[in-house]
Amino acid sequence: MTHFTLKQLKYFVTAVEMDSIAEASRQLHISQPSISVAIKNLEEAFNQPLFVRHHAQGVSLTSGGGKVYEKAKELLRLSEELEQDSRAESKNVSGTIALGCFESAAPLYMPRLVAGFKQLYPDVTIQLCDGEQHELMHGLHRGRFDLAFLYDLELGATIHKEALNAPHKPYALLPAAHPLAQQKTVTLRELSQEPMILLDAVPSRTYFMDIFTEKGYAPVVAYSSPSIEMVRCMVGQGLGFSVLVTRPCTNMTYDGELLAQLDIEDDMPASTLVMAYLRNNQPTRATRLFMDYCRTVELAPPSSLKAHASHQTTCKQLD
Repeated sequence: MTHFTLKQLKYFVTAVEMDSIAEASRQLHISQPSISVAIKNLEEAFNQPLFVRHHAQGVSLTSGGGKVYEKAKELLRLSEELEQDSRAESKNVSGTIALGCFESAAPLYMPRLVAGFKQLYPDVTIQLCDGEQHELMHGLHRGRFDLAFLYDLELGATIHKEALNAPHKPYALLPAAHPLAQQKTVTLRELSQEPMILLDAVPSRTYFMDIFTEKGYAPVVAYSSPSIEMVRCMVGQGLGFSVLVTRPCTNMTYDGELLAQLDIEDDMPASTLVMAYLRNNQPTRATRLFMDYCRTVELAPPSSLKAHASHQTTCKQLD
């Protein structure tokens, strides 16, 4: 009879997801020799190599190791769900949820969601990671994340997704003193005649440029950055305009400059923020509860008209 433990499977799965025994050691706070021994014992139990070791370049799965990896993930998920369900009988929900979030949206939404959820379920541990879309997708497919918050762009059929109650229409960002900022709305044609500060994160870069090119406009990108706050600060210093979807609840930049957020008149494809997981990897009880909580939260900031009115009042005070 083959004998192995859930702990050995956890070490093995983490090494796969980190592409390295050394990285798994750091992630789990377990010594490298302990993880190596656990994997060696699994290989002996299954009578086959699970990894190809690459000197100074981590590890990669054998074909047999890939099959064991998929089964091991499922066993670990069922084990955690069994533990959570048994504790749920006493209304004491616990467990760990690994969350990934698109980097420009993470600061605005995740702290609030996590804080509210922890008030309801203090025994649930939440691990947070922010990154670009391809990093989140890779994390979902490798089992690093239980749930990811990303934009509904090119996700593919393997992903189950559900829209969040968050802004999804692009808006224009301008310096408060810019002539266009005195209007209630702006058009893509008007914007395209100004230098552009581009949020240079995949897939945002392509999405924002396509908004213009599909209408026949070709704005000149003066500067670009993967950081939404860097983009906001560049706009605040009068270096150009930007188009964003994420709406911070303030019209002031890090360095104290005032901005104007204006609705764009043109019809444009939406950029919807969704919570997503792999279709073949059903969420644990704790993850399902977190999703239930997210469905109840209104993530949209005050309406654009209120934000514009507030901006106009601020400008008059400065004049």
